[in-house]
Amino acid sequence: MAIKDDAAFADLKPYLKMTVAPNGVTVGDLNFVVAQTQWSTALQTIATADVVPADVNLDLFQVAQGDVGQGFTSQLTRGQTSWKDAQGRLPANQVFIATSCGFQIFRRDTADTTTTATEVLVPKLSALVNIANNLSWEVTIGDGITRNYGTLAAFAGYGAQYSVANPAASNAFSAGALLGHPDSRGRKLRIPLVFPPNISVRIKVRGGNTFQVNDVSDAGARTLPAGGFLAVRQFLHGYLCTMPVG
Repeated sequence: MAIKDDAAFADLKPYLKMTVAPNGVTVGDLNFVVAQTQWSTALQTIATADVVPADVNLDLFQVAQGDVGQGFTSQLTRGQTSWKDAQGRLPANQVFIATSCGFQIFRRDTADTTTTATEVLVPKLSALVNIANNLSWEVTIGDGITRNYGTLAAFAGYGAQYSVANPAASNAFSAGALLGHPDSRGRKLRIPLVFPPNISVRIKVRGGNTFQVNDVSDAGARTLPAGGFLAVRQFLHGYLCTMPVG
């Protein structure tokens, strides 16, 4: 059944005819296929409790379902990523145009996807903000220029959840979050992020100096326990299109 409401494609319409500079790949004459939300997750090992190490360098959308990587020690499942093409590379006749983006930050106790894992909210809001403000993300399309999009704090994640409870006397934490209000739909990208056909798109989350996520006065349960993992998940909402071949 055809969609007759033009407003449904307001985000997509301006970008159906455009040129992507790297390698001279032209994206045009596209046919809309479906609106999609894609996601990808990466892990950062935490060696010292509540300390994020220097030079964080996490890949997103580089490992497909069924492959190993992005900090995981076993095959990624749909729980970790929706992406089915390695190295951010789509088939020769497909284009994905992401028009908005969001991040979630949480913690995970294992890098093995074949065992029962515990994924929980970051239990202190100030720690979450600290992490999000100290990590940024960047994109490189093909051999083109790398563009830095800013900190994760500027891109609140889809469906983010808050958990609020009365803490026990021994626990100073009273709330947790994934990064963003439950109603958040991510942030619209000023310039869409285009995955051209058969061209590698590399998305990275980066950090600088090492930093501690909690103030020294924070006692009780750890925000990031030693031996665990800081997890970063990115959501890209956009449109899958096809283009003529030949």
